[in-house]
Amino acid sequence: MDQRLKQRLVGAIVLISLAVIFIPVILEGPDDDWTPRVQEIPVPPQIEYQAEVDLPVPAESPAPVPKVTTPAELPVTEAPAADVTPPPAAEPVPAKAKPVAEKPAPKPEVRAGSWVIQVGSFSQQLNASGLRDRLQKTGYNSRLQEIDAGKGKAWRVLVGPFDTRVAAEQQRDRITGQHHMKGIVTRFKE
Repeated sequence: MDQRLKQRLVGAIVLISLAVIFIPVILEGPDDDWTPRVQEIPVPPQIEYQAEVDLPVPAESPAPVPKVTTPAELPVTEAPAADVTPPPAAEPVPAKAKPVAEKPAPKPEVRAGSWVIQVGSFSQQLNASGLRDRLQKTGYNSRLQEIDAGKGKAWRVLVGPFDTRVAAEQQRDRITGQHHMKGIVTRFKE
């Protein structure tokens, strides 16, 4: 084969291969994988959310007040002087006696119109109880509310009650700082 024919064939092959590579790029335009994409994040709506919370309010039953008798009201009985015996000695208390556990202060009742903070809603009561107990250990007045969630039961964890929305929002901010969870301040409704 002639040297000129070889050069022409090699040149033709190079031109065809360059055409195969660059013609699709020219016809399709720039590749989308290489161009930067700009997406704007939408601004959140400025809506003040207030969820309606229906908590059952237990019926108030007045606790019986024990009657205190004064020494003047006690009956007077005279015992013969000969029968007076000293009272039996009290048994000594063991040195390692356990201190009596104080009963926690009763939780304030939730009234209609008061404010509460919903810090969680769970489909399993065990998870809701765990959060409630964790909040109670850090000093928050928390409770559970069982609700019907359409496809079963759910449990809300509520902190409160509060007399004003401002007090509830301040408490919500403290909870957010300590437990890293954002609650919803809602008005309690019977």
